[in-house]
Amino acid sequence: MRYLLIDKIKSIECNKKITAIKNVALSEDVFFDHFAGYPVMPGALQIEAVAQAATALLEVSSDFKLKALLTIVDKAKFRKLVKPGDQLLINVNIISMQEKSALLEGVITSDGKTVMDGKFVFNLKNADVFYPLKTRVFIESVYDSGLKMLSL
Repeated sequence: MRYLLIDKIKSIECNKKITAIKNVALSEDVFFDHFAGYPVMPGALQIEAVAQAATALLEVSSDFKLKALLTIVDKAKFRKLVKPGDQLLINVNIISMQEKSALLEGVITSDGKTVMDGKFVFNLKNADVFYPLKTRVFIESVYDSGLKMLSL
């Protein structure tokens, strides 16, 4: 993955919701040409930030037995430009969850104002197919270190 769009998991309630933070910095390479002289965070990366938070929620909730794959973005609305210096609060809630899919709602806010919101459908697959043992150990350690920061 080229872009890691979650700086910190602020809170997580398994099988329910997650809150994450993204600090938008001018040093990120996406701002080199989006747009020169007027840097704004692309909407696709805002969707990706929600997807990464949702993936963390779903995979941690399943004790890493499932791999969450974003399949549908529904009714995504971009309500405010995101610029370097903004801190994004990413809130994702599970609306419904079945054995092989989950519907979630994601909302990004900055300074108390909604930046983006939408609904997201994820397919849930057996994680063993996607994560060989060495990769699984790495992924779990990344989540573990992020979740340990919650208890500090």
